[in-house]
Amino acid sequence: MNKEIYRFYRIAILDIAEGVPLEELEIYLKMYEDVEDYEACAGILKAIKETRYDTIQNIKEKKNDIR
Repeated sequence: MNKEIYRFYRIAILDIAEGVPLEELEIYLKMYEDVEDYEACAGILKAIKETRYDTIQNIKEKKNDIR
């Protein structure tokens, strides 16, 4: 994963761990698609897909892993 994708992935994981709804992240995903920032899209989408069915504990572990 390149640096830019990882940066957006990390931010999205931290947001999710703090309680930001996935629906809100999907709005940001659409915004980045509109401006054709596909690296941001890739990072956000990866975080959404990885956490959609995770437990809170798993999300917190991912948060700790990326810090």
